[in-house]
Amino acid sequence: MRALMFRERRTMRLEEIPEPTPGPGEAVVRVAACGICGSDLEGYVGTPGMQNRRVPPLLLGHEFSGIVETGPGAWVGKAVAVNPMIACHTCARCRAGQPHLCPERTLIGLDRPGAMAERVAVPTSQLYPLPQGVPTWRGALAEPLAVALHALELAGPLFGRRVLVIGGGAIGFLIAWAAERAGARVRVVEINEARRRLLEELGLLGIPAPEGEAEVTVDTVGIAETRRAALEHLSPGGTAVFLGLHDDESALNFYPLILQERQVQGSYTYTDADFRRAVRLAGEIPEGFFTRLPLAAGAEAFEALAEGQATHLKILLEV
Repeated sequence: MRALMFRERRTMRLEEIPEPTPGPGEAVVRVAACGICGSDLEGYVGTPGMQNRRVPPLLLGHEFSGIVETGPGAWVGKAVAVNPMIACHTCARCRAGQPHLCPERTLIGLDRPGAMAERVAVPTSQLYPLPQGVPTWRGALAEPLAVALHALELAGPLFGRRVLVIGGGAIGFLIAWAAERAGARVRVVEINEARRRLLEELGLLGIPAPEGEAEVTVDTVGIAETRRAALEHLSPGGTAVFLGLHDDESALNFYPLILQERQVQGSYTYTDADFRRAVRLAGEIPEGFFTRLPLAAGAEAFEALAEGQATHLKILLEV
């Protein structure tokens, strides 16, 4: 089958590889679409936070959807989104409803072959049927949307609150979009000119709030400057949510954090409930957010993203 293989830094190749072999309790999904995640891109470029996690050669791809081709009879032929985070379902974290914090968790596209290919084997526990009438390719948007929904869940109630999103990439946009749906007053800060134009068209671009004016800030970038900004623009008693992973360490000023009782919250992936909700909402994400390209154009798409030349916030590779 055809697959877009990550062969070395800044090198993706369309190749023929063996068909997947499903294990017990698994199905084979014929991939409809697979998104290029920021973490995939950081592995491709070799940023500090990802160069030791996404090591080539590797078959990437964890944001995907498709049609179940083989497996238990009840699933065959169904259009599904796939939750790529596989947990043990027996540990204390899993039993507490936090499978994303399972110490034995594995990820499709990292610890096992991903979905930038024609077919992929997945446990049936990770299959989520798409709502009737939602195009199959749209299911690939469920995974990044689940990341956004989880971050906002950790921020607390949003209705009527001022939310500042730092970083207007795919996750930043989805956080802003979901926060607006929840009744928040949202602005996004982004320095990339192409992204700024798109965010402006979508009505989400803004300048940072004055210092101490946002009740929720969300840093989707993860560098020292954006982490500091997330705290500087936070009102007393507000919550800063951090999910950007670009840098491992950053120095922060703890005096205003302590004296103003500001809350600091890390956010990592999503729960099963977050993913289920994202599947229900995937059909409503605005068209201007993404573009669809054939898998054969994947290498060029990765390079365009790496060079900051992509004109859309999310690229879906259709197989």
